[in-house]
Amino acid sequence: MAQITLRGNPINTVGGLPAVGSAAPGFSLTGTDLGVVGDDQFRGKPLLLNIFPSVDTP
Repeated sequence: MAQITLRGNPINTVGGLPAVGSAAPGFSLTGTDLGVVGDDQFRGKPLLLNIFPSVDTP
């Protein structure tokens, strides 16, 4: 478990934070055509993931 800060308040995460430069676990994403995009398409290439919760998350 890791701890981050949100608006000055400490928040515990469910898992640990990845180390800089570490390999990402396997994943799949929804592409712009609503098809599945697998992590295998990005292997060996630099990749930046910008992940945010759904806009309707309370």
